[in-house]
Amino acid sequence: MKLEKNWFYSFCIALSIAGMAYILITGVSDVQGNQEYPYAMKGMLILFFFLTWAGVNFFALLSARIGITAKLRKYYKYFSGMEVVYVFLILILAFAARVFVIRELPMDLESDYKTYYEIAKMLKDGVLQEKGEGYCSYIGMFPHILGYSYILKIIFVVFGTSIWHGQAANVLFSVGTVFLIYRIARRLGGRMAGLTALTAAALWPSQILYINMLAAEYSFTFFFYLCVLLFLHLVMDYDGATKHGVRGVLLHILLGCMIAVTAAIRPMALILLIAVLLFLIPIKTRLPGIPINSISIWVRFLAKGWLRAALILAAYMTVSSIINTDIELTINQSIPSFSQSFGYNLLVGLNADSNGGWNEDDSRFLYENLERTGSPIQAQLACRNKAYQRLTADPGGVFNLVIKKYELLWGNDNYGADWNLAFLKEQNELTPNRAVFLNQMKSANQIAYLVAALFSFLTLIYLLQRSASALYVLVLVYLGTAAIHLMVESQNRYHFHVLPVFIIIASVGIKYIFENAVTFVKASDLERQQKENQQTREEAVLKQFEIEEHKAIEQRYKSMTNSFDMQSAIRNGNVTVTVSEGYMGPDMLKKDKSVVTAAETLPERNTASAADEIPIRESAEHNPAPKIFQEEKTKFDNTDLEELILELEEIAETGRVPHKNVEIQPAPESPQDETSLQEDKKVSELEEILDKIKKLEKNQNDLLEGYTKLKEELEQVKLDHTEAARNERGHTI
Repeated sequence: MKLEKNWFYSFCIALSIAGMAYILITGVSDVQGNQEYPYAMKGMLILFFFLTWAGVNFFALLSARIGITAKLRKYYKYFSGMEVVYVFLILILAFAARVFVIRELPMDLESDYKTYYEIAKMLKDGVLQEKGEGYCSYIGMFPHILGYSYILKIIFVVFGTSIWHGQAANVLFSVGTVFLIYRIARRLGGRMAGLTALTAAALWPSQILYINMLAAEYSFTFFFYLCVLLFLHLVMDYDGATKHGVRGVLLHILLGCMIAVTAAIRPMALILLIAVLLFLIPIKTRLPGIPINSISIWVRFLAKGWLRAALILAAYMTVSSIINTDIELTINQSIPSFSQSFGYNLLVGLNADSNGGWNEDDSRFLYENLERTGSPIQAQLACRNKAYQRLTADPGGVFNLVIKKYELLWGNDNYGADWNLAFLKEQNELTPNRAVFLNQMKSANQIAYLVAALFSFLTLIYLLQRSASALYVLVLVYLGTAAIHLMVESQNRYHFHVLPVFIIIASVGIKYIFENAVTFVKASDLERQQKENQQTREEAVLKQFEIEEHKAIEQRYKSMTNSFDMQSAIRNGNVTVTVSEGYMGPDMLKKDKSVVTAAETLPERNTASAADEIPIRESAEHNPAPKIFQEEKTKFDNTDLEELILELEEIAETGRVPHKNVEIQPAPESPQDETSLQEDKKVSELEEILDKIKKLEKNQNDLLEGYTKLKEELEQVKLDHTEAARNERGHTI
């Protein structure tokens, strides 16, 4: 069964956030400092809040960074055993602390506590109607008095009539409540939340100090949170896939009965009933994707939240009717219905002079009407009518009273120490050591209370951002308690049963902090990895850009120079030069011919055919003169010489060796004068070619200088590009 967020859910969470914020403001404002430094304590308290919050977050981040949770999972069984031992030790410590208070702070019975004891004693002896006529009238006006008195009566029957036995029973109820708080928090937030709630509830000062009072709060709180735990079990374990539909229906009936029994101890259990109904009515359970006839009718029944709510409500009303009938038989009087029973509490709650608390005037008015009419119902109705008059007479004053009552109810958690100080002083049992101890515990209790309120406030903020949580039912309990006490009688101790709500919500909030820390660390690691990958990609892109730009510059340079580097071509093997045999030695001079063959083999033309080779043959006749180069007489054909000159000019202009076959045949012998003219013409043409080559070399040097400047400019552009990319990443983050 999954709870979905809706507008009412968000409204309740937001309203609780406002309420918690007001508690924090009121709590800090009420802190008392000394006369010399009246505000120092408030500042220290706020600093303590900040350090506590920062410490929890730091520890959570540290735990997430070193992976404590993942490491502990390897020792799950070991830590499960350690958890059992820790829970057992904390429960023993809680028991010992409460027994210590009972022994060290002995308390005589006063006020309502004496009433409970006297009625329980009469119930045990069976003389309530004979000797307790006044108590019967009192029960008739406030039927819940009989609930706790009946529990004491059972204890007295089993163990004997004694104040100590009643206090010991409260110790057991209190320790049992501590265990229930642990189970609820663990169910909602896991092991960490459960152990945190267990420790806080076991050592909560006000709950320990109040234990020497024979009060109904301990038994009421135990049954209250037993109902909460059962409710969580039903909504979290009995969904559409359950195979125990009948058991689920029976447990819903049991929950309604238990809430009715709890309401017989204190009527505030009605708030839990309303919270459960509000939780269940809007939700539905998704059934398995199988034919509907294959699903048990009881499972289909539990799939509808409103049917669950109706079942719980029917069980509650049935058991409540039985309990009311039993009370009427016990006191032999009719008791008022729910709509009639809150008249006196409403009258007291709207009394501005007493700040909504008990006062003598309203109590006298109640008993006067009881004596006048002889009916508890009529007395309650008279109080209700007068309360309506107060409500309509001064609406502005009522609103002011409501805000003040909220501060009185939630502003502090000092009732444990205050009631001990008051009663011990009245009984002349307040020693200086006891006074110092109680005042110290009072200060510690206030700090613990405000810290719990702080983390509850933070948890509620988390709930607004996260998916719907079963904590919602506890939020409704807090809101219901706050709302009802704005109107009816209110005392500081009346928030006793809501303190576990604060503890559970705050403990689950600590679990949320650790979850957020893990998420933050993972996100940080992922972001860092993404940055590193992005930087690697950018560096690769920049490097590729450099390579491509360098290639582009080289190509641009080659295209601009239009020159052919013969020396590099020969060095790289692209051009092969062979020398005629006539230059190799004197023994070879007698040969008529020598062949010079040059071939250019470009890298991209490796697969060229043999026809692409350029053989160049040159033959000459040499005379055995001492200076071969001066006396050599070679005869060329005019046509071949012109082709050679044109080829050299093309090489100089384009920087490429033309792929064509050029063969220079030996020139025919001619007369001496014709040979001289041809040689002079060839020399002049070669000189012109050399002049062109020199000019091209000069142009090449100029282009080299331009290339160097261009390269420097490109380096600067690249640096600017890198800086711009970094700035862009910075703005994106």
